[in-house]
Amino acid sequence: MKEKIQFWKVEELFDLSDKVTFISGIGGIGGILAEAFARNGSKIILADINEQALHKIKKKITELGFNAETCKMDVTQKKSISNVLKKILKNYNVIDIFINTSGIAINEKAINFDEEDIDRIININLKGTILCNQLVGRLMSKQGRGKIINIGSIGGHITHTLRSMPYGASKAGVHQVTRSFAAELAEYGINVNSIAPTWVNTAMTAGKDELYYQNIYNLTPFGRMCEPEELIGTTIFLATESSNFITGQTIFVDGGWSISKALY
Repeated sequence: MKEKIQFWKVEELFDLSDKVTFISGIGGIGGILAEAFARNGSKIILADINEQALHKIKKKITELGFNAETCKMDVTQKKSISNVLKKILKNYNVIDIFINTSGIAINEKAINFDEEDIDRIININLKGTILCNQLVGRLMSKQGRGKIINIGSIGGHITHTLRSMPYGASKAGVHQVTRSFAAELAEYGINVNSIAPTWVNTAMTAGKDELYYQNIYNLTPFGRMCEPEELIGTTIFLATESSNFITGQTIFVDGGWSISKALY
């Protein structure tokens, strides 16, 4: 049975103090969330396959006066994930929050997509989510509590662009994986939810032509892209006691994109 919410004060409902937070993927979204959680008292463990990027975000968090541990990890390899989890358990004995932001996107017409690119997108975005949720879910089931947050996409809900079919398919899978794990892990007191942002202003969306961005602005009711910092509030909500009776849900942070048209 899920523990009942016992708090009345906002600062208690949204408290992250001393929570052990494990973040997979430290690109634009992951790095911003890592900093936000560190600023709010979490103990941060960051994992990514890019060691240079890990060093950079750790340096930034340290310079702000907070601590963060880093681990090289390949989300497509179960052994790699398992080794990182063993290290976390050795140092902290628990994982309170897991945030999975690992993902890539490649643009091409659906009928022209290279098989190697399809495999890479599905392996990182979908298989990686499955493996991480499996292994973290097993660990949290022994604890009898925990919060898992997967980063999906509005592209997993509607066709947001005609040049990213495997990405959309992988993120639709992430949303379904979230529901499946939420249903299975509920008996252990674990919440599993996902966040579906629209186009986020990160390196993944950089370097396009002006028409590309103008189409995004025109089709988004709020008239702009999402900034990665705008995912902090929803993530903290799903990571804390304030969302204790919410599980299996995908929350859209899309500026209204889901009520508009597809971008060509």
